Amino acid sequence: MSRFYIAEISERVSREKFNKWLVEMQADDILQLMTGEIPDFTPDKREDSISIPGTQLRSYAKRLI
Repeated sequence: MSRFYIAEISERVSREKFNKWLVEMQADDILQLMTGEIPDFTPDKREDSISIPGTQLRSYAKRLI
C-alpha cells in the first residue's frame, strides 16, 4: 500500500472514517499500526498518522502485505 494510495483515501472520506479504516486494515493483517515518536516529524507524516483514544502518542501505518 503506497503512501499515495493512503493519501488518496484520506482525501475522499472523513478523518473519522479514515482512522476507522486504518484500524480495520490492521485487524485484517494488511497493515500494522505502530505507536511511537518519529524524530523527523513533519506535517505530512502527522497527516498520515492517527491518534488512538487514551494515548498521547501517534500511530503510523506499516504495510504488511
